[in-house]
Amino acid sequence: MSRLTTLSVLLCVLHASTQRSTPADDHYVAAVVEYQVSNDVSANLQNYANLIKDASGQNADIIVFPELTLSRGRSVVVPIHGILKDYPVPALRPDLYDEVLVTISSAARQNAIYVVINIEELVDCTHDNSEYCPEPERYLFNTNVVFDRTGAVIDRYRKINLFGEYTRMPALQPDLGVFSTDFGVKFGHFVCFDLMFQVPAVQLVDKYNLTDIIFPTMWFSEMPYLTAVQIQEAYAYSMNVNFLGAGANNVRVGSAGSGIYSGKAGALVSTMPGVPTTRLLVAKVPKVPGKVSGTYPGPIYDDPSTQDDLVLISDPSLPSHITRTLTPGFQEITLTDKDVTCHFKVRLNKRNTDTYYRYRAAAFSGVRSFSGVATGGSRLCSVVACTNDTIQSCGHRFPKYVENATSVFEELEIIAEVPKPIIDEAVETTDSAYFPVSLDTAIMPLEISEYTFEEKHTSTINIYEYKLKNFDTGLYAFGIWGRVYETDGEDATPAVDETNNGIVVRIRIVLLLLSLFVGFNI
Repeated sequence: MSRLTTLSVLLCVLHASTQRSTPADDHYVAAVVEYQVSNDVSANLQNYANLIKDASGQNADIIVFPELTLSRGRSVVVPIHGILKDYPVPALRPDLYDEVLVTISSAARQNAIYVVINIEELVDCTHDNSEYCPEPERYLFNTNVVFDRTGAVIDRYRKINLFGEYTRMPALQPDLGVFSTDFGVKFGHFVCFDLMFQVPAVQLVDKYNLTDIIFPTMWFSEMPYLTAVQIQEAYAYSMNVNFLGAGANNVRVGSAGSGIYSGKAGALVSTMPGVPTTRLLVAKVPKVPGKVSGTYPGPIYDDPSTQDDLVLISDPSLPSHITRTLTPGFQEITLTDKDVTCHFKVRLNKRNTDTYYRYRAAAFSGVRSFSGVATGGSRLCSVVACTNDTIQSCGHRFPKYVENATSVFEELEIIAEVPKPIIDEAVETTDSAYFPVSLDTAIMPLEISEYTFEEKHTSTINIYEYKLKNFDTGLYAFGIWGRVYETDGEDATPAVDETNNGIVVRIRIVLLLLSLFVGFNI
């Protein structure tokens, strides 16, 4: 290497070092990438390298890429228990490693930035003695790989909960992904469908007392409770963690949505594009989740009409919900399904349009299917939009965006009474978790200032109170959505016969009395 080249590299490293966050700082700078899916590995590698450079140029300490958007159709060996122990920097030994590891290691090293990627990992157990191998065969895993500022591979995590992915294996040992940084933050990380499960999504935070989570994903957004940004923000809020979500972008199958969130402060920056998009999101993240100061980008709202081509699936358990149709005016409703009781207070005004959404209050305690690949326990209390008067139309949008098709909620309050969570001793974490979920016409959750969410405890139940504050927003959904992990794997709850469902319901129409005394029209 020439003296001039050596000097250039040194200056580059020195320049980057002046931008680094330190353990003494009260924040760090994070970047996540919404990345348009492509099968061209060479182009992806170049794009990744450019995005790493761009993030470093914006003082980012760490950048996160989505699930399986780098080496689609190509598997990579990550010998973290083998030669990486002796030669941890692929950039310095390109003869030993796949081009993917070498390129990302070089970009991390040149830009002095932590990098998290997700790849399909190959383990050939016919001759590799460094890995745990139940059988002498070849295994494919969905794997996160973490590089530090020097380009060294410092952690590897294999996805535990696969969403289909029939050619891949879940992690043979449920090891949790954890790594520490030179700026004083310890991160946990997992992948996509893992978010729905106790292990690792809840266990990881509780076991290591973590405040920062990394989440590469190729999410298939599902209305009305599980669209990408909606559930990312809800998880960050309920777990009170900083959450770095990087989403693959493929609107034809409903994959979109990325963001950086800080506990109960909500989205520092987020996006849910309805058109093919690659977008770098950067934000300053407080080391104490929710303790935000100064300015930050906030949610990026796209025109809802551009999301007509964003294909969204619908929650298959909706026909199993206990529901009651909401009518214009004021109403109080109580719905009970097994061990969950939902109290609703609603004042609803329909807009003067020919095409409009109907709304139902809903309660559910049972087991739902996740697109036929797994089942999971759920408890919820919610208000959901429907395209007509049938329950089958709930959780869907009109094929084309219709302005002012949502009703105006002048009052909306939901109180959920659910069994008190208990500690699952086997995994040292709670057996259930509850999240405030909302969805507006931009396929985004409400901002933190637009609602209140409170949790109260008694000796036998937890009470969650969710109240709307912004009455101008157009709502598709507003609810308290819970996961009950002990019933995972059981058969999905059958649909309700709405003509004879035996539900316990009481409705008080207060406006009827008001109309008698003050002449208020219902």
